[in-house]
Amino acid sequence: MTITEDKLGKLRAFGYTEVEARFLYLAATHSGYFTLRQFLDFANAKSGKRNARLVEKLFGLGHASAQRYTRRSLVLQLRSRQIYAAIGKNHLRNRREHELPHIKTRLLALDFILAHPQEHYFETAEEKRRYFIERFNVEESLFSRTGAKRDGISFSDRFPLCVAYPPPEYMPVVTFTFIDPDHRNLHAYIAHLRAYRPLFRRLPSFQLLYVSTASGLQNEAAELFSFLVKGQGLADLTRYFDFQTKWDRKQYKLLIESDVLFLSEARKRFTGPSIASLYYLWKRNRLPQDFQPQSTAASRPAQKALFRAVTVPGHEAVFGDSTKNWGDGWEIRGCSGARSSRASLARPIKVLRERQIRKGRR
Repeated sequence: MTITEDKLGKLRAFGYTEVEARFLYLAATHSGYFTLRQFLDFANAKSGKRNARLVEKLFGLGHASAQRYTRRSLVLQLRSRQIYAAIGKNHLRNRREHELPHIKTRLLALDFILAHPQEHYFETAEEKRRYFIERFNVEESLFSRTGAKRDGISFSDRFPLCVAYPPPEYMPVVTFTFIDPDHRNLHAYIAHLRAYRPLFRRLPSFQLLYVSTASGLQNEAAELFSFLVKGQGLADLTRYFDFQTKWDRKQYKLLIESDVLFLSEARKRFTGPSIASLYYLWKRNRLPQDFQPQSTAASRPAQKALFRAVTVPGHEAVFGDSTKNWGDGWEIRGCSGARSSRASLARPIKVLRERQIRKGRR
């Protein structure tokens, strides 16, 4: 990732160090939210003076607010117009308040970017749009400039998108991501694949990384990618549904030995709630068209489409099992020029320093 010196210089002018400026640029550009653990990992530092000084600067300047979700965790949000103006990102909506799923998604997106700093990430929706138009001659009508989801791809999800150089070829590959912070179901993932499919089909090669905090849905996500994007495996899926229906109806005489062997293997392959939903629809003759095998495959140029699942640690220690949108109600805000700015940060700074003292006594 390359950050121009003029933007870093404007952040350092506020009093931030070089490391702090680089981290805040990434947090503001790609997330709006961050945790102190993310900063410490980025700075390769231990909890103590480094994070306490950063919090003191952020709150003293009125650049951030913080929200507590569990007793020992804070999620900080960059709220000041000064930060975004300094890096030329006034258009970003990261300053607004968001619900918990959005916050979790943004934190995981930042985790992914911090863990893969060698890639070139597109920072704005317009950068992404122009890249595909100019590099791959994708028609402009495929994209939306208004931000509306119904008249084209708007990149409003803001999932990380980069040009990566994966081994062993180390050739540049456009890399899309889908961030799944809750890994409960794949409804949003299916909608994402359908929305981006017109763009996928216009690329000679690309890869999609399914980023989640657990592996439970990864195999199912891979199958859905094969069905909806590559158009592969659909004949096996409908064959499985046919055999499973006969088995459920105890029509064993309609199945030969090879059918039973196929059914046994297919039960291991086709698992998960999304497959169960498709089976339910198939039995009622309501299987969506894009999950039905085509009698004549559409003629498309050869394409290399890769799927890879990436498991990240997540932030369970930060959120616990909270389902509230705004934690336990204790929020700290820093307001530039406000008389209470120092008082507002007294408690978190005191807590950080007390922890540092306790660690020194051990």
